[in-house]
Formats: sequence, structure tokens, C-alpha cells
Amino acid sequence: MKVFLKTFLLALLIGALASVSALAKGKVKTETVTFASDTMVSGTLVKAGVYQMKFNEETNELTILKDGKVKAKTTAHFTPRADKAKNTGVRTVQNGNASELIGFTFGGSNQDLLVGNSGGAVTGN
Repeated sequence: MKVFLKTFLLALLIGALASVSALAKGKVKTETVTFASDTMVSGTLVKAGVYQMKFNEETNELTILKDGKVKAKTTAHFTPRADKAKNTGVRTVQNGNASELIGFTFGGSNQDLLVGNSGGAVTGN
């Protein structure tokens, strides 16, 4: 009886951990993006290339990774769009000689992700 109870409790614990992990995963949006040129992300230079972009909805933290290594982190927030985005898109603005990341759109989403705490709108796509 003790073995059965231990096995049952262990299975219950594993199930609980798996469901918590699955719930936490739903709060992180991930997308592969290409920066066509060197881009500043909140003061950090990100070289042109292909990156993985992760946004944690609970902490409002945007992380840009290359080969599993963090290249830049910043805050971001969602703002509503007038319609669903047809494609995934990276939004930049030319600031002097450098491009600066201002936003991101997940394809099929009805929200834009804006970098920083500003309330400005991202248009297009």
C-alpha cells in the first residue's frame, strides 16, 4: 500500500509540474526574425542577421537571442491593431546613422508589440 501511495503521489506531482510548465509556456511568444541591417535595441547594437525574439507577457520583457545567447533585452508592451497582421514584421526607425527597433508584429495577431513604455502606434503590414 505504501508503494502504491508513493507512486500515486509522485505521478500527481509530475502531472502538476507539467501543467504549471505548460501554463507558463503560454505566456511567452517566440518568433524567428531577420534584421536586414545593424539595429539598436534599447542602446544595444544587434548586428544584421537571423535571431529568435521572445516576449514574456507576464514581465513585459523582450529578449533577442542568437544561437541561444542573449544579445539584447528590453521592455515592450502590446497595443491593439485595427486588423490582423498578415505577416510577421520588424519595425525600425532611422535615428541618425543607425536603425532603432521600435516594434514587432506577430503574423496573425491583432496586436503590435511596441518597444519601451511609449504609447505610440506602429503602422503598416
